[in-house]
Amino acid sequence: MSDPRVSVVVPAYNQSGYLAEALSSALAQTMQDLEIVVVDDGSTDDTRKTCASFGDPRVRYVHQPNDGTSGIGARNHAMLLARGEWIAPLDQDDRWAPEKLRQQFEAVASRPTAGAVFCRARFVDAQGRVQGEQPSPLPAGDVFHGLLSANRFYVSTGMFRRALIPKMGLPHESVAIGDWYLWVSVARHTEVVVVDEPLVDYRVHEAGFQEAQRSNDMFRFWHDHWRFAQAIGARLHPGCESCRQAWSTLRRQIADQQTQAVRVALRRGDFSRSVWQALRCVWSADPDGLMALAAWRNVSRVTRAAMGGAVARVRSKS
Repeated sequence: MSDPRVSVVVPAYNQSGYLAEALSSALAQTMQDLEIVVVDDGSTDDTRKTCASFGDPRVRYVHQPNDGTSGIGARNHAMLLARGEWIAPLDQDDRWAPEKLRQQFEAVASRPTAGAVFCRARFVDAQGRVQGEQPSPLPAGDVFHGLLSANRFYVSTGMFRRALIPKMGLPHESVAIGDWYLWVSVARHTEVVVVDEPLVDYRVHEAGFQEAQRSNDMFRFWHDHWRFAQAIGARLHPGCESCRQAWSTLRRQIADQQTQAVRVALRRGDFSRSVWQALRCVWSADPDGLMALAAWRNVSRVTRAAMGGAVARVRSKS
């Protein structure tokens, strides 16, 4: 049997209901020369049964013990198992329009030197109701420097040539934001084209990874971005001023995130954690001092707030 033209790679974990919608949308593509590689990251729900229920030999199910990397390891595993000329990531809670792959291949045909292609996304809620869509236009061509400071591409909107993997490698499991790192790595080695249509439904819901991080633990959300910034430092072009400026912009944004996290903790009365996180930021600061400057400002804010809180507690007891 010949290799498929595209491998759809799906990391899965305990969201079998959404997974069924994702797989259905992949199997309903008008471009049918595909395989779907589902790597189950230790699910305890009906993920295995959901995959088997399609009865389609193009759906390949692989189980692995949960590796604690929030899907990065499972997606890497799926990409290494892929046999297609192209790899198209699909998150378990997202959906594709039927013409997604066909339109992307048509776009690549007009620019054969491109090694990746993207489209825009619609935003849907937990019930699949459309809430809006990603604005146009998306960047195209050489997008590497732009991606260093802002990710414009949702993971399920992209597709890239499998032949790029030996050159770019795969996201290390400690990167924390694997989809952004993946697209930075792709863009480091190839130009990209864009289909200016919303061909992906990106689901925003409480069980989504980044949404959970934002709402439940802003410090973890900040730290994940800081780990990402450290990781992509190795991807910069040596001596490139555009790389340096973009990386500095990213670190300033992360410092702002850390400041926001400290303020949230202060409003909650969590003074000790605010001090610890601000000092932690100083400890891991980069040489140009962007993180350290933000952290010392936070230490000052936290100290003043803590003293004010202590005085208020003493007065309330007296």
